[in-house]
Amino acid sequence: MAAAPLRPKSWRESYTEHKEIVAPPHCNHHGTVFGGHIMALIDKVAGVVAMEHCGSPSVVTASMDRVNFFRPVKQGQMLHLQARATYTGRSSMDIYVKVFGKDLSHPRGEPWLTCEAYTTFVLVDRDGRPVRAVPPLLLETEEDHRLYQEALARREARLAQRK
Repeated sequence: MAAAPLRPKSWRESYTEHKEIVAPPHCNHHGTVFGGHIMALIDKVAGVVAMEHCGSPSVVTASMDRVNFFRPVKQGQMLHLQARATYTGRSSMDIYVKVFGKDLSHPRGEPWLTCEAYTTFVLVDRDGRPVRAVPPLLLETEEDHRLYQEALARREARLAQRK
Protein backbone atom coordinates (compact mmCIF):
# COMPACT_ATOMS: atom_id res chain seq x y z
CA MET A 1 0.00 0.00 0.00
CA ALA A 2 1.40 3.40 -1.00
CA ALA A 3 1.95 6.06 1.62
CA ALA A 4 -0.48 8.95 1.67
CA PRO A 5 0.83 12.08 -0.06
CA LEU A 6 2.41 14.60 2.26
CA ARG A 7 0.54 17.84 2.92
CA PRO A 8 2.28 20.83 1.30
CA LYS A 9 3.45 23.39 3.84
CA SER A 10 3.99 27.13 3.62
CA TRP A 11 7.42 28.45 4.60
CA ARG A 12 5.56 30.48 7.22
CA GLU A 13 4.82 27.28 9.17
CA SER A 14 8.53 26.78 9.92
CA TYR A 15 9.86 30.35 9.71
CA THR A 16 12.31 30.94 12.56
CA GLU A 17 14.03 33.96 14.08
CA HIS A 18 16.81 34.19 16.66
CA LYS A 19 18.29 37.23 18.39
CA GLU A 20 21.33 37.55 20.60
CA ILE A 21 23.77 40.17 21.83
CA VAL A 22 27.37 39.77 20.66
CA ALA A 23 29.42 38.84 23.74
CA PRO A 24 33.22 39.12 24.19
CA PRO A 25 33.91 35.36 23.76
CA HIS A 26 32.37 35.57 20.27
CA CYS A 27 34.61 38.44 19.11
CA ASN A 28 37.94 38.61 17.35
CA HIS A 29 40.80 41.04 18.08
CA HIS A 30 38.96 43.75 16.10
CA GLY A 31 36.01 43.60 18.51
CA THR A 32 33.71 42.17 15.84
CA VAL A 33 31.89 38.85 15.90
CA PHE A 34 33.74 35.85 14.48
CA GLY A 35 32.36 34.71 11.13
CA GLY A 36 32.48 31.16 12.47
CA HIS A 37 30.16 32.09 15.33
CA ILE A 38 27.66 33.52 12.84
CA MET A 39 27.97 30.36 10.73
CA ALA A 40 27.22 28.18 13.77
CA LEU A 41 24.11 30.27 14.50
CA ILE A 42 23.07 29.97 10.85
CA ASP A 43 23.39 26.19 11.06
CA LYS A 44 21.31 26.08 14.26
CA VAL A 45 18.49 28.33 13.06
CA ALA A 46 18.35 26.62 9.64
CA GLY A 47 18.22 23.27 11.43
CA VAL A 48 15.22 24.44 13.44
CA VAL A 49 13.44 25.41 10.20
CA ALA A 50 14.21 21.99 8.71
CA MET A 51 12.98 20.17 11.84
CA GLU A 52 9.78 22.24 11.95
CA HIS A 53 9.09 21.72 8.25
CA CYS A 54 9.62 17.94 8.46
CA GLY A 55 8.06 17.52 11.86
CA SER A 56 11.14 15.54 12.89
CA PRO A 57 14.43 16.20 14.70
CA SER A 58 16.19 13.77 12.32
CA VAL A 59 17.71 16.31 9.95
CA VAL A 60 21.38 16.87 9.15
CA THR A 61 23.30 19.66 7.46
CA ALA A 62 24.27 18.62 3.93
CA SER A 63 25.80 21.88 2.71
CA MET A 64 26.24 25.58 3.07
CA ASP A 65 26.39 26.63 -0.56
CA ARG A 66 27.21 30.23 -0.04
CA VAL A 67 27.82 32.44 2.96
CA ASN A 68 28.31 36.12 2.16
CA PHE A 69 29.47 38.61 4.79
CA PHE A 70 28.67 42.26 4.08
CA ARG A 71 29.19 44.33 7.21
CA PRO A 72 30.57 43.50 10.67
CA VAL A 73 28.69 43.43 13.95
CA LYS A 74 30.54 44.63 17.05
CA GLN A 75 30.58 43.46 20.64
CA GLY A 76 27.43 44.65 22.42
CA GLN A 77 25.42 44.91 19.22
CA MET A 78 22.59 42.56 18.34
CA LEU A 79 22.50 39.74 15.80
CA HIS A 80 19.06 38.97 14.37
CA LEU A 81 18.72 35.86 12.22
CA GLN A 82 15.71 35.12 10.01
CA ALA A 83 15.38 31.74 8.31
CA ARG A 84 12.88 30.22 5.90
CA ALA A 85 12.53 27.19 3.67
CA THR A 86 12.91 28.01 -0.03
CA TYR A 87 12.98 24.57 -1.68
CA THR A 88 12.02 21.00 -0.85
CA GLY A 89 12.89 17.80 -2.64
CA ARG A 90 11.93 14.28 -1.61
CA SER A 91 14.54 14.05 1.17
CA SER A 92 16.23 17.46 1.21
CA MET A 93 15.33 21.08 1.70
CA ASP A 94 17.05 24.43 1.23
CA ILE A 95 16.92 27.06 3.94
CA TYR A 96 17.75 30.73 3.31
CA VAL A 97 19.10 32.65 6.30
CA LYS A 98 19.52 36.42 6.58
CA VAL A 99 21.54 37.88 9.45
CA PHE A 100 21.07 41.48 10.51
CA GLY A 101 23.06 43.61 12.92
CA LYS A 102 21.64 46.37 15.06
CA ASP A 103 23.27 48.93 17.34
CA LEU A 104 21.06 48.98 20.41
CA SER A 105 22.68 52.17 21.72
CA HIS A 106 20.81 53.95 18.90
CA PRO A 107 17.15 52.93 19.42
CA ARG A 108 16.10 54.47 16.12
CA GLY A 109 19.06 53.02 14.27
CA GLU A 110 18.18 50.84 11.34
CA PRO A 111 19.31 47.22 11.25
CA TRP A 112 21.77 46.32 8.50
CA LEU A 113 22.23 43.14 6.52
CA THR A 114 25.45 41.63 7.79
CA CYS A 115 25.32 38.18 6.21
CA GLU A 116 23.21 35.79 4.17
CA ALA A 117 23.55 32.07 3.69
CA TYR A 118 22.03 29.23 1.71
CA THR A 119 21.96 25.85 3.45
CA THR A 120 20.73 22.38 2.58
CA PHE A 121 19.39 19.86 5.09
CA VAL A 122 18.48 16.21 4.61
CA LEU A 123 15.87 14.20 6.51
CA VAL A 124 17.50 10.92 7.62
CA ASP A 125 16.56 7.65 9.30
CA ARG A 126 18.27 6.12 12.37
CA ASP A 127 21.12 4.85 10.19
CA GLY A 128 21.73 8.26 8.62
CA ARG A 129 20.20 7.35 5.26
CA PRO A 130 18.01 9.90 3.47
CA VAL A 131 14.27 9.47 3.98
CA ARG A 132 11.93 10.47 1.18
CA ALA A 133 9.35 12.12 3.40
CA VAL A 134 9.93 15.88 3.21
CA PRO A 135 6.61 17.71 2.82
CA PRO A 136 6.38 19.72 -0.41
CA LEU A 137 6.80 23.48 -0.11
CA LEU A 138 3.67 25.48 -0.87
CA LEU A 139 4.63 28.33 -3.21
CA GLU A 140 2.22 31.21 -2.65
CA THR A 141 3.90 34.38 -3.95
CA GLU A 142 6.18 35.53 -6.75
CA GLU A 143 9.01 35.74 -4.21
CA ASP A 144 8.33 32.13 -3.15
CA HIS A 145 8.61 31.02 -6.80
CA ARG A 146 11.78 33.09 -7.36
CA LEU A 147 13.51 31.71 -4.25
CA TYR A 148 12.45 28.18 -5.21
CA GLN A 149 13.93 28.55 -8.72
CA GLU A 150 17.17 30.00 -7.31
CA ALA A 151 17.44 27.09 -4.86
CA LEU A 152 16.75 24.62 -7.66
CA ALA A 153 19.57 26.18 -9.72
CA ARG A 154 21.98 25.89 -6.76
CA ARG A 155 20.93 22.25 -6.31
CA GLU A 156 21.59 21.49 -9.97
CA ALA A 157 25.01 23.19 -9.73
CA ARG A 158 25.87 21.08 -6.65
CA LEU A 159 24.85 17.89 -8.44
CA ALA A 160 26.88 18.85 -11.53
CA GLN A 161 29.99 19.38 -9.37
CA ARG A 162 29.71 15.82 -8.05
CA LYS A 163 30.08 14.33 -11.54
